[in-house]
Amino acid sequence: MKFHPERDQLTLELHARPIRPAKAPLRISHLAFGTGEHGGERDFEDLVALCRKYGKPEPSSEMKHFTANLGPFTVKWERHTEFSTYTFLRSETFDAPFEETVFNLLPADWKEAKFGEVLVAVHLAVSDGIDAPLDTGRLSRWFDGNEVFANLMEKERVEIYGDLRTHDDGFDRMYLRAGDLGPELLGQTVQRVLELATYWRLSLLSLPIARASSPKLERIERGLAKIAAELAEGDPERSDESLLDPLAQLSAELETIIADSSYRYRASTAYFEIVESRLRQLGAISFNGYIHLFDYLMRRIDPALRTCWSVQSRQEAISKRASRLSSLLRTGIEVKVERQNRDLLDSMNRRAAQSLAIQRTVEGLSVVAISYYAVNLLKYLLDGMVKTGLVKLDTTVASAALLPLLVVALWFFLHRLTRRALKKPDGK
Repeated sequence: MKFHPERDQLTLELHARPIRPAKAPLRISHLAFGTGEHGGERDFEDLVALCRKYGKPEPSSEMKHFTANLGPFTVKWERHTEFSTYTFLRSETFDAPFEETVFNLLPADWKEAKFGEVLVAVHLAVSDGIDAPLDTGRLSRWFDGNEVFANLMEKERVEIYGDLRTHDDGFDRMYLRAGDLGPELLGQTVQRVLELATYWRLSLLSLPIARASSPKLERIERGLAKIAAELAEGDPERSDESLLDPLAQLSAELETIIADSSYRYRASTAYFEIVESRLRQLGAISFNGYIHLFDYLMRRIDPALRTCWSVQSRQEAISKRASRLSSLLRTGIEVKVERQNRDLLDSMNRRAAQSLAIQRTVEGLSVVAISYYAVNLLKYLLDGMVKTGLVKLDTTVASAALLPLLVVALWFFLHRLTRRALKKPDGK
């Protein structure tokens, strides 16, 4: 049998980014670095350097995900299209979940030299014992006195707490209390929560672009409206060509805005769909009078993304409007050019008719002139013949008698030459 060349690769894709079983209590520091589509090589070099520091086997360059126990902690690395994620895990008991974080165990020189900009930074602490009451005072201290949101998840077997704020160390904080969950299910829940914390922030990367684009789009709209108004006025003293330069400038600026933002808008839509998917999978419900964590999250994400989609639609509408104006201007210019060509052809036809009339007049004068010289030549010939005795006749009478025949012959000859010169190239 002959297998498809991509068969094995597609099978491996099902096992990409595997879920790591987890067991509470557990501390996690999760980071996402924006490396761009062409920064994968440098990001991979950083991962290799981290493994070398702890004397652990290095990953191969073809890998898109990698997990290794480095001793003080376990690292899980994943390479995505435009970013990479590092999840550092350490199984240990704790009283204050966010004081001694796993991130603090990382080598300082590696953290300083890490390639890429930090897009997401989250500390996640996982404890067990969901049946025990939670001291709300301690919970408030863990989140620096901020208002805490909470939910029940996984059929009310997991509690999640968070404040959706960035703390002094640059990290967000989330706290999970897990009940009777197996390591696989807890690992799946942890991964979904981390993915949610990653993708909701990535989905909003287009919002600053949309906000910056809005005033530029408004100015372009006003410029196009002004051009459309001048075009509608039909001022005979204004040429359509004078509107082409400002229209071309506005169109170029618009295309620059679209080129800089279209990918970001599409990526935000894809990330938002992942956020919605993870929320459905977690099945979060309200809990003990706390503000719904994920409802609050979506209450801000949804309007922000709708703003981005509105700006994207506005860009497309303005682009179509600019294209229509350009077509109208080109049509007007083409009509004027055709009218000028028509006038030019009419003028050429008139000049050709005048030239033909002049040519025919010259043709008649040419017959007279040539006839005059031809008769004189003929008279000289006859005079010579008379003097030599070849003929006996009156040369003046003979020249007068032959003059009509000579004029007719010359006219016919010149007329034929003229007709031949005026024939079409195909000879018709």
